[in-house]
Amino acid sequence: MTSRISAASTRLVIVGGGPRAIGVLERLGASAALPEQAAQLARTGLHVDIVDPHMPGAGRIWRATESPLLLMNSRAADVSIFTDDTVDCDGPIVAGPSLAQWADGIRRGTIAAPTAGTDRLAEIHALETTSFASRRVQALYLEWFFGQVLSALPATVTVAVHRTTATAVRRRGPASWSVELEERDPLPADLLVLAAGHTDSRPSAARHELAAFARRHGGAYLAPSQAGDAHLDQLAAGQETIVRGMGLGFIDLMALLTEGRGGRFEPSPLPGDPDRVEYRPSGGEPRLWVGSRRGVPYHSKVRGEGDPAGPGDLVHVTAEKLREREDAQGRLDFRADVVPLIAAEVARWVPDAPRAQPREEPLAWLDDPLAWLGADASGRAARDAVVRHIEHDLRSRTQGDVSSARALFQLLLRLHGVLVDQLPASRLRESSRGVYPHWWHSLFSFVDSGPPPHRLRQLLALERAGVVRFLGPRTRVCADDVTGRFVARGGAGVQVSATALVDAFLPEPSLVESTNPLLRDLVAGESAVGRESAAAAGKLEVDARYRVIAPDGTAHEGLWAVGPWTSELPIGAFARPRTNAPCHRRNDALAREILDAALALSGRTARPGAVPAAPSRAGRAAPGGPALSDPALSDPLPRALTAPRLGILGPGKIGTALARTALRGGLEVQVAGRAAAPAIAAKLPGALPVDAEALAMTCDVVALTVPLHVALAIDPEVLRGAIVIDATNPWGEADALAVAAARLGAGDLRDELSTSELLATHLTGSRVVKALNHIGYHDVEDQGRDSGHPRRRAIAVAADDSRAADVVAALLNRLGYDGVALGALAAGRHLEPGAGLFGGWSTRDELHRRHQEQVRVA
Repeated sequence: MTSRISAASTRLVIVGGGPRAIGVLERLGASAALPEQAAQLARTGLHVDIVDPHMPGAGRIWRATESPLLLMNSRAADVSIFTDDTVDCDGPIVAGPSLAQWADGIRRGTIAAPTAGTDRLAEIHALETTSFASRRVQALYLEWFFGQVLSALPATVTVAVHRTTATAVRRRGPASWSVELEERDPLPADLLVLAAGHTDSRPSAARHELAAFARRHGGAYLAPSQAGDAHLDQLAAGQETIVRGMGLGFIDLMALLTEGRGGRFEPSPLPGDPDRVEYRPSGGEPRLWVGSRRGVPYHSKVRGEGDPAGPGDLVHVTAEKLREREDAQGRLDFRADVVPLIAAEVARWVPDAPRAQPREEPLAWLDDPLAWLGADASGRAARDAVVRHIEHDLRSRTQGDVSSARALFQLLLRLHGVLVDQLPASRLRESSRGVYPHWWHSLFSFVDSGPPPHRLRQLLALERAGVVRFLGPRTRVCADDVTGRFVARGGAGVQVSATALVDAFLPEPSLVESTNPLLRDLVAGESAVGRESAAAAGKLEVDARYRVIAPDGTAHEGLWAVGPWTSELPIGAFARPRTNAPCHRRNDALAREILDAALALSGRTARPGAVPAAPSRAGRAAPGGPALSDPALSDPLPRALTAPRLGILGPGKIGTALARTALRGGLEVQVAGRAAAPAIAAKLPGALPVDAEALAMTCDVVALTVPLHVALAIDPEVLRGAIVIDATNPWGEADALAVAAARLGAGDLRDELSTSELLATHLTGSRVVKALNHIGYHDVEDQGRDSGHPRRRAIAVAADDSRAADVVAALLNRLGYDGVALGALAAGRHLEPGAGLFGGWSTRDELHRRHQEQVRVA
C-alpha cells in the first residue's frame, strides 16, 4: 500500500460529505476491494478528496448538536444506510446494522459508542425498534457509518477530508477538473462528483419584501429553513403568529416552540383513545395560526408499516405499460399518462380506497383531502374538518385494523422506487414541468413521510389548549401596509391577522438562488459547466447515469451530480432495510461507473492533461489499513486563512471527546496515538492520524490529553513552537513520581509551581496553556452552547503568553464554551484536583466570581 499521493494516482473529488456522498464512497470502496479491481488499482491507486465544511458522514442536515426534540419520521428498525441481500446491484453487498440494531449493539458492548456524552448515550440506550430516534442520534449513526467506511477501505484507496466550501468548478484541459475552494488553493480532479445536499436559498424578491415589511412594522418574518436554523427567538410569548406549511418542518417548529419553551404533555386517556394527551403551557409559547394548501398535516406513520399488507408485483406502472403510452419521441406526460396508471395500482391493491369522482383528478382524494370544504364554511367548520381528519388518520393508521393504510403506504413506496428507475426527467414532455417530480414527491411525502403518531396527538392537544389554531386548506397570506400586520385567509373563510409570519418548510431547491456558491456557478456565465433542467425548473440537468449535461446538451464524462438540486427524483440517502432501496441501487451504479473510469485512467501512466501530484508529505496509515492523506501536508496553506486545526496527542477519553466536538464544530483535527490508522478512522471519522512530530508543524493548537507522567516525558523537540493545551491532572502513583522528579529538576523544593508550570519548564520551546482539565470527558460533547446562550459553560484558561491564551479561548468558543482568562500559568494551581476551581459548573460571570474569591483567600 502507499501512504502518499503518487504522481500516477487517479484523483477523485467528492464535493459534499453527507450521507449520500458517503454512501457512494462506501459502494466505491466495496467494489475497489474486489480482487480484479484491487489488482488494477495497485499500479497507481485512487485518491479521494472529500470537501465539506460540515461533519463528514452526517453532513449539514444531520447534526449531533441538535435539540433532542427534533425527531426522525421513521422508526429505528426502519432506518439503515447499509446494503442488504435484497438490493439489486452489481457491487458486493456489505451488510450492517439498522439504526435499531446499532443502538442494541452499543447497549450490549459489541459496537463502540460514537459519543461519550451522557445525554446522547442515554438516548441511544433507550432506543427500541419502534422508537422514533432524535435526529442527533441519527447523526451519530451516520458519523459511525463514515468511520466504518474509512476503516474498511482497501489500501489502494486513500482519503483526505477538507473542512471548507467548494466555490466553483473549472475545466483543466480535456480530461480533468479543478475545484475552487474558499480561501484555499484549488483541488485538482481527474473525476468529480458533486454531492452537496440540501442548501439554503437566497431570499426571493417576495421573501425579501416580507422581511422588510416585518422590520418596518416591528414584526417578525422567518423565511424557509431547517428548523434548527430558524431564529425562533424572534417570536415572543403570546405573539400572534401565522404559520404557512403543515409538513415535517412545521412539526419540528411546533416541538421547539412548545416543549422547547418549557411546556409539557401529560397523558389524558379516554375510552377508545388510550394515547390521548393534554398540554400544560409554560406561558412562553407564541399563538400559532396554521394553514397550508391542503390544510392538514402529513399523515401519521403507520403501525407495523413493514408487516406484509398485500401489494404484490405492479401490473400497471411497469416498463411495458409506460412504453405503450410514449409519444413518437419516447416521452410521457406525467398527469395524462402516468397518474392514471398509479391510480389503477391503488385501486387494485387498496380496494377500499376512495375513487375519483367524474371530471376529478384520479388522485385528488389522496392529494387534497379537504377539497370538499367550501369557501362559505365557517371558521368552526374549518377547525372541525381539520381535527376530524387528524383523528381519523390516527385511528386508521395506529388503532385496530390498519391493513388498508399499511397497503397504501407500501404501495406508494414501491411506486416511488419504480418511478426513480423508469422516469428520468428527460423522459417527460415539457407539459410535465412542475408536476414531476415536484407534485409527485409532495404527494408521496404527504402519505408516506409523515411524523410519529404522538406528534399528531400533541398537535390536537395544542389545539385544545389554544396554542394552535387551524386556518384550513388553500391558505393565502399577504402583508397589509395599512395595519402593519400579516393577513392569512383560509379557503374555507377563516381570516386572521398577526405580527409574525413563519414559512415552515424547506427552501425550494434552486441553482441560481442557492446560498451555495458552487451550485450558482454551475449554470452561470461563460464558465458554466451545466445547465438548468427544462423538466425540473431550477435544478441541474443530469442524465440517467447522473452525468452532468453541458450547456450544449452533451453529457460530461468524469463529472457526475446527485442530490435534491439535480433533476433526479429525490430518493434520500438511507432507507428501510430489505426493500431493494433506490438509494443503494443508484449509489452502487454510480460508484461502479466512477471505478470503471478510474481504472481506465490508471492504465495510462502518463496520460495527457494529468493532474500533477501533490507534495509527497502525507498522512501515514498502518499496514493493511487505509491511508488517510493529510490535506494540510500535501497542500500547505497560510495558517490565517484556514479553518483552525487542532492536534490531539493521546486520543483517550478526554482526547476522543475533544476531537469529536472539534470535528462537529467544523475544525480540522489531527490525532497522534498508539492505535493503528484504521482504528482511529473508525473511532474519529474525519480526523487525520499522524505521527506526534507532525502535530506541532501543522496544527494551530495541540491538546495534551495523555497522563501527566507521559506528558512530562515527551521529547520537547516534538512540540517545539506549538501552543500546547495542558489538559492533564495528577492522578495516581506514576504521576506523583513524575511530578516529584520534575520539581526536583526545576529546583521547586517548596512545591510552589503548578503542574502546568512544571510542564512548561519541560517543554521549553512550547507555549503552554492550562485548560480543559476541569471538565469531565462525558460532559465535553453535551455541554457546549452557542455564543450568547445564558447558561453557556465557561472553561478557565491560564497562560504566561497572552496571545496563546487568546488562541485557546477562540478555540474553546468554536467548541461551544466561553474561555475565561485567569492570568499567568501559575494560576493553573486553582484548577488542579482539590483546588477551588477544579469542580463544579460555572458560567463566565460565575467563574470570574469564584476566581476572585480564590485570590482573596490566597
